[in-house]
Amino acid sequence: MSEVRAVQKTEMPEINAQAAIVVTQHEGRILLEKNARMKLSPAFLIKIMASIIALEKCNPNDTVTVSDSVIKQISNWKGSALINLETGEKISVLDLIYSMMLVSANDSLFALAEFICGSLDKFAVMMQEKAKSIGAADTTITTADGRFTAEQYSNAYDLAIICRYCMTNRMFRTIAATDKYTIPATNKNGSRDLQNTNLLINSGNRRYRYETAIGIKSGYTARSKSCLACSALPPANKFGEEVLAIILGAENTKQMKYVFYDAITLLDFTFNNYEALSGKKPEQQNSEAEKTITTVGKLCEILNAELRNAADIPITSFAFGKQKIKPGCAYFAADKETAVAAFEKGASVIITTQPIEKIPNIVVANLDTALSRTAVFIKSALGMWTVAVMDSPEKINPLSMIEQMLSNKMETVHSISVTNNYNSMLHAMFASTPKTEAAVINVSCVNGGNVERVSQTANFDVAILTSTVVSKNPRELTKPELIEEKLKVCGGMNESGAVIINIDDKNLAGIFTIPQDIITIGVDNRMADYFADNIELSHNKISFDIIHGADNYHIELYSDDKHSVYQALATFALGEIMGIPPKQIIPAIEKYRPSTGLTTVRNERGIYVISDFENEAVESVGTALKELCTMPLSPDSRRIAVLSEVGDGDEHELEIYRKVGNIVNKASVDITVCYGETAAELMKTADLKSKFVIKLNTRQALTEFLKLNLRDNDAVLFKGSTVTELDEIMTDVT
Repeated sequence: MSEVRAVQKTEMPEINAQAAIVVTQHEGRILLEKNARMKLSPAFLIKIMASIIALEKCNPNDTVTVSDSVIKQISNWKGSALINLETGEKISVLDLIYSMMLVSANDSLFALAEFICGSLDKFAVMMQEKAKSIGAADTTITTADGRFTAEQYSNAYDLAIICRYCMTNRMFRTIAATDKYTIPATNKNGSRDLQNTNLLINSGNRRYRYETAIGIKSGYTARSKSCLACSALPPANKFGEEVLAIILGAENTKQMKYVFYDAITLLDFTFNNYEALSGKKPEQQNSEAEKTITTVGKLCEILNAELRNAADIPITSFAFGKQKIKPGCAYFAADKETAVAAFEKGASVIITTQPIEKIPNIVVANLDTALSRTAVFIKSALGMWTVAVMDSPEKINPLSMIEQMLSNKMETVHSISVTNNYNSMLHAMFASTPKTEAAVINVSCVNGGNVERVSQTANFDVAILTSTVVSKNPRELTKPELIEEKLKVCGGMNESGAVIINIDDKNLAGIFTIPQDIITIGVDNRMADYFADNIELSHNKISFDIIHGADNYHIELYSDDKHSVYQALATFALGEIMGIPPKQIIPAIEKYRPSTGLTTVRNERGIYVISDFENEAVESVGTALKELCTMPLSPDSRRIAVLSEVGDGDEHELEIYRKVGNIVNKASVDITVCYGETAAELMKTADLKSKFVIKLNTRQALTEFLKLNLRDNDAVLFKGSTVTELDEIMTDVT
C-alpha cells in the first residue's frame, strides 16, 4: 500500500489536465501517467484524507455539537462550500463525512477537525502524518480544507497512494460511491439533500456519467483548477479489474468540464487496452483481486445453478422486476414474455426456471432462491457490509426495518428464508460470500450439524444465534462438551471473536463455559457491559437497559410468542454491534409489543411511547394516553396520538369514540392522527382540541403521520394495529 508499481511506458491519450495517473486498485500497477510526480495543489481532494481519518478515529454514529468557534471560522471564508451548520447543532460524524465527500462542505470539515483534535491546524498536522505513514512522501498538507497555498502540494502519484488506501475501507467505499444522500433533520435544521459533485456517478448528469464508476471525489479552486479522484470497474464485455484515476489541473469552460471528459477518456482507453497496459491475459487475472463476476459460468458455479447455454457470456450487473437493464446485465425473468422483453432491451443473459430458445439463459430450479443467492454474492463481492439473516419461512424477519435504514446509509442487509434444503442453502450462501461481517441465525430451523459444516466455509465477525444450536437434536443435549464445541466453532469464525446470543434454551447457559470472545444471554441474565445490564426475562417479556453513547435507554419487549421476543432482542444486539442507536431500531421490533400493556423507550433527548391496547377497552386507551401525557418532556415537545377506529360502527362503538375524544382532550394531546370512516366522523363531533388529521385508511393516515417530521423529543402513542403497516409505508414515503 506504500507505493505504486510501474508496469511499462505507455503512450497516453491526449487530455487537457496538467497531470494524471491510472493505477490498479489491488496491486497498484501504473497503467497510464502524465506528469504524475509534478507538484500541484490537490484542492478539495485533500478532504479524502480528512474523511478517512474521521472514519478511523471516530464512531460514525458519534454526535458532534457544532461550536460557535466553528461558525466564526467559516464566516471568514467567503464563497466556501457549506451545509450551513449552526451553533449548537447536533449532527453525526457520518453525516459530516458524507457532506465533506459529496459537496466538499467546509463547515463539516471544521466541525470534525475540532471534534477529533481541537482545531483545524492540529487536524492538518494529523493529515500530514497520515499521508507520510502510508507512503505519500511528496505530499505536504498545511491547510486541512484544501485552500490554495504555496506550501501545500501533492501530485497524482501520491494521491493515487492515498486513494488506494482509502478504498480498502468498506465504509469509505460506500460513501465515495454515493450519488445522493439525505442528512436527517437535526435540532437546528430540517433534512438536507446532497447531490454528489462527482459527475461520473451523478445520476442527474448524462453527459459525464460513467456507468461503472464507483467513486471517489471531485475538487476545485480557482488557482488549482478542477481535480478528480475516480475509481471504476471494467464495463460489460471488457477485460480488466478495478482501477483508480487521478486527474489534476483541468480546465473548466462553459462548453466542457474537462476533468470529467479526461477521466472518461482515460478509463475508456484503459479498459479498451487493458491486456497491453497491464501485461495480464484474461485467464491470468487474480480472482482474489477481482471483486466482480466476469462470466456466467463462474457465477453459476458459485450459485450452484445449472448452466444451459453454451456461450460464456460476460456479465457485470443483475436486475429483476422494473430495475434498469444495463449492458452486460443478467435479468431474472419469471416467464417467457418477460424474458424476451428483457433480452430485447439489452440483457446479456436471462435467468429463468425453464429453457427459452434463441436466448442465452441460465435455468434454475427456483427463481427466488437464485435471486437471493445472487444478491448475497454480488453485494458482498462489491465490498459492501453484508448481514446475513437466516430464518424459518414462517417467521417474519424482525430486521426488515434495519434493512431500510442501512440501505440508505452504508450497509446492506440480506434476508434469506431457509427452505427444505438447509444444507445447500447455507453452503451456497456462505461459501460464495468472500466476507460476511455479521450473521443472525435462527437455528431452530437448522440442526447443529449444518451449522458446524457451514462454519468451515463461512467467515463471520459476528454470529447471533436466537435459538439453541442443537434444538432439533435433543439427543445431543446429553453431551455438554459437544454443545460447547459447536458453539465455539460458530464463535471462533473470526480471530477478533464472535458474539453469540443464545437465549432459547434454559439448560444451555449452564452447560458450557463462556470463552472471552463469546457473549451468552441465558436465564441467568449474563451479558457484556457494552451492550446491556439488568436483563429480566419472563414468559413473554424481556426488559433491559442499554447505554449508547451519552444516552440511556430502557427497553421492554413483549409478545405472546416467546421466540419473537428473542428475535427482537437479537435485533437490538445487532444494532448495538453495528453502532445503530436503539431508537432507530424501534420500528424493527414494533411487532413484538404486548397484546395488553405498554412498551416505553426512554432516552435523554425524549420519550417514545409505543402502545398496543385491546380495541374495545376504553380504559386501555385512557391508560395509554395518561402515560403519554404525564411524562416530563421539554417545552418544545409534542405529544402525538395515532388512533384507529374500533369495531363495526354500532352504537356501542359510538359511545367508545366519544369517550376516546374526551380522553384526548383531557390529556392535552398536541396532534391526533385518526383513520377509518367511523373514526373520522366521530372525531369530528368530539370537538378535539388538538390539531388532528383524518384519513379514511391506515396507509393514508400513517403516511400523514410520517410527514410530521418527528423531533427527537416528541412522544408518540400508537394505537396497536397501526404499526403493522408502518414498515412498508415508510418505504413508500422515504
